[in-house]
Amino acid sequence: MATTPNTEIVRIDDGTRVSRLARRLVCSYQWLAKSELLACGVILLLTLGLRAALLPWSPVPEPAFHDEFSYLLAADTYTHGRLTNPPHPFWQHFESFHISQQPTYASKYQPLQGLVLAFGQKFFGMPWIGVYLSTGLACAAICWMLQGWIAPDWALLGALLFALRVGVLPWMNSYTAKAVPAIGGALVLGAVVRIWRRQQFAHSITWAVGLAILALSRPYEAAVLGCATSAILLWFWFKSSTPLRTICIRVALPALMVLTLCAAFIAYSDYRVTGHPLTLPYQLNDRQYAVASMFTIMPLRPEPPYHHAVMRQFWADWSVSVWRDARTHPFLALLVDFYTIVSFYFPYWILFIPLLICPYDLQTAEERVTVLLLLVMGLMVAGLVAIQAHYVAAFAGVLYLRFLHSLMRLRSWQPWGKPLGLGLSVLFVGLMVGDFGSKAFGLIRNRSFESPRHSIIQTLTEQPGPHLVLLRYASDHSPHDEWVYNRADIDAAPIVWAREMGPQQDRPFLEYFRNRKAWLLEPDQTPPKLSLYPREVTSR
Repeated sequence: MATTPNTEIVRIDDGTRVSRLARRLVCSYQWLAKSELLACGVILLLTLGLRAALLPWSPVPEPAFHDEFSYLLAADTYTHGRLTNPPHPFWQHFESFHISQQPTYASKYQPLQGLVLAFGQKFFGMPWIGVYLSTGLACAAICWMLQGWIAPDWALLGALLFALRVGVLPWMNSYTAKAVPAIGGALVLGAVVRIWRRQQFAHSITWAVGLAILALSRPYEAAVLGCATSAILLWFWFKSSTPLRTICIRVALPALMVLTLCAAFIAYSDYRVTGHPLTLPYQLNDRQYAVASMFTIMPLRPEPPYHHAVMRQFWADWSVSVWRDARTHPFLALLVDFYTIVSFYFPYWILFIPLLICPYDLQTAEERVTVLLLLVMGLMVAGLVAIQAHYVAAFAGVLYLRFLHSLMRLRSWQPWGKPLGLGLSVLFVGLMVGDFGSKAFGLIRNRSFESPRHSIIQTLTEQPGPHLVLLRYASDHSPHDEWVYNRADIDAAPIVWAREMGPQQDRPFLEYFRNRKAWLLEPDQTPPKLSLYPREVTSR
């Protein structure tokens, strides 16, 4: 009998302690959320810290896709203090995807992602550090953007979920332009609401800087988001009593100065790479190789001459096939695009769709503008042949803003007097946290493996002297599995990757690189077969 009261007292004390601890945690969270810059800093450090903690199981990623090698070429070019490289005398042997060889040797992409990678390569000896830091900044920028649209505690929650779902693993494991346009989009969207709602006109510079970041990384998204946010600002200014003189001097003029500097840099970079200030490297590369445009409304171009079968297979066969499918089945293509976006930014995508498309009441102007921006994003991707999730990175903050608006509405839903909405809100948050936990646990259980290309590089590195590797693809080789990518200074690289073109073309090529040990690589063998190149075949 004497033990029962004591047991109950212990339970009451434990419950009180748990209650006090929970209350302190909630108060600390709210205090952090209200300290807006500190909250952004915490998101930055948390994103970087979580990824660093996973390095033993998910090490620095190796480039694997066409785009990644193109961006790394840009980084190496900028590290050498150049905007582009002179063409190689045997440039036909080095042709590859998303890289131009004429009139200069350069990546086809806008320069900012390459500059970010060059920062990592120059100061840390590792381009991935640029990815690492920019992704942390992107998550912090999303937090800052959300703080302008919703209550700070919800903004912090959204940034935490974004970092767990998008920042820590997917975006940090790729060298393509993902975090950089997300930073630009977050700055644009965060500045718009601060100018419109708070009359903080100095953020017109923030808006312009965000657009400049987008223009220097993904110009199509920059044009779309720039037009959309300009229209939003003009509409609300039209309805407000703000004098036109104030708008011109305090908003339009500073923004115009920033955008003019950005345009001047882009024009100069274009001139150095393509020879014309109004021709983007992307446009030049498409003219040289592409048959199908990225836009469904554009017709097919005449097929250009190709020096290599794998290049023709990618540009004239596979790309054209994707273009035809998108033109023939536009509604299906749109559904695939929708699935691609939702399934990347949210786990268990079919459960999250109602939170993104249900209209609810749309009681506030912020909610209506959010839905409008999502419609703009939908129209933007609807005109593309095929998309990847990072194509809408500039709108990533809008996706999470819409999700949070719906979560806020859902929380107060009480059918039959039961707090069912609150339970569902907690469930959705728990699903996102649990999804990150399951992915992290999966990495711990299954370590990353080296790619075949990296294994070949390791083998060659152990051999003395510089090397020349000629690729011989099988007839059924996939154009998505490419090996021929080189550094900015090809002749000075320890390993040079080239395409075999036949005895007549290869003879002077091998003579040019006579001081290198020549290898023949047949990557379609299992495992890839590396052997000394028979120079006597080309000497006949």
